[in-house]
Amino acid sequence: MKFDPQKIYWQAHRGGGGVEAPDNTLYAMNYGWSLGGIPEADIRLTADGEVICLHDNTLRRVTDAPDEVADTPAGELTFAEIRKYDAGRKFRADCAGEKVPALREVFSLMAADREKMLYADIKNYDEKLFPRLLEAFFRLTEEYGVAGQIIVAGCDYELNCRFKETIPAIKTMQWIGRKPPERMALFRTLEGKNFAGLDLVQLHLYIKEAPAPGEWIYDLSLDELRYAVKALGPRLEVFPFGAFTSEAVGTLLDLGIRQFATDEPKRFKAALDSYPKR
Repeated sequence: MKFDPQKIYWQAHRGGGGVEAPDNTLYAMNYGWSLGGIPEADIRLTADGEVICLHDNTLRRVTDAPDEVADTPAGELTFAEIRKYDAGRKFRADCAGEKVPALREVFSLMAADREKMLYADIKNYDEKLFPRLLEAFFRLTEEYGVAGQIIVAGCDYELNCRFKETIPAIKTMQWIGRKPPERMALFRTLEGKNFAGLDLVQLHLYIKEAPAPGEWIYDLSLDELRYAVKALGPRLEVFPFGAFTSEAVGTLLDLGIRQFATDEPKRFKAALDSYPKR
């Protein structure tokens, strides 16, 4: 990726993380774009091979599907069956009518506006479904001509690389959760590979349990983050989970971090706008 060093880039996780928008809906995608961010969609296959945007393996959390359907894996339901149910009403009354979208619907919006980008987070990791997902994803990028507008994200390095090999024009991001020592160990493993096949690496940041007043609030230390910035420069992304503060966001910016992810796009943008060097 080519980065403008004066610009700050940020991902609207699930479009709004289920905090500010009903996640993975077209409402959420448009919400993230409207604030200047890059929305993220979780991608998985239906029984009839449609690529849909859905985080969970089932419909229970985000839709009004009845009990006899709510816990059925999405991969065992057809797209038409999934579309019977509302994916916005549970979040907020004015979002009623939203549906679990097909990825092609999101790509159609992106094809109409080449400034729109999307993170696509892989959810079908098993060897039975992943090849089918990759093939269907490839066909959609060809149909809509949007490969250069996509950042494919996943926690499996080999699968990220397979996306890159199949669709060279896409961008790829490895996200790293795990406990802090394991998080940095994996980061260093990827560094040993020279981050080959990756355009971005995302480190999750979790709030410490009961941080002392004035203490750095996240579980990765400032020294660890400085190390990551030195290794990756503008290709490092961080995802501060939990009740982030404007002060913490400012510290991350002061470290030189220019790529972020958030569950609260509007609130996060306000924190960015309060940063004096933005």
